[in-house]
Amino acid sequence: HVSSITLYNVLKLLHIFAAIGFAGGISARQIVRMYANATDDVTRFATLNQAAMHIENWMVKPGSFVILALGIALAWRGGLPMLGVLQGENQNWLLVSNVLFVFGMALVPTVFLPRGKRFRVVLDAALAQRRVTPELRTALNDPVVRAAHAYEYLMLIVITALMTLKPF
Repeated sequence: HVSSITLYNVLKLLHIFAAIGFAGGISARQIVRMYANATDDVTRFATLNQAAMHIENWMVKPGSFVILALGIALAWRGGLPMLGVLQGENQNWLLVSNVLFVFGMALVPTVFLPRGKRFRVVLDAALAQRRVTPELRTALNDPVVRAAHAYEYLMLIVITALMTLKPF
């Protein structure tokens, strides 16, 4: 039915596609990293690590901004209260989703970038030695980075539930 094709529905569809691409990128990146972490060949590790970075740069980073932009446009077009109780409304599922998403984006400058720079130094040293070093293994098991990646998955699950169920 042609009349159901509205700007709101188009924005909603694009928002869903962006979320699929973003979630797919996070999952693909982590699968590639899992294979990288399992190898004892430092050259293979570096190649797989580079593949994970390409997935990050092509799907995850842009996907997060596209989701945010489309989500804002969708909420505005649909008259949804993005700030919930902060703007005097009683619907807060979108506010909670936004807080979770922004916190996830804040992990980039606070965790991923600084730890990534340190990781690169350790990886370069391992490549120079042509072996997976104990320092590289330690860097691969950084509990802060692991927790940040776990947050990404949890965030995806919770936000998907909030967007679908709109529980409060």
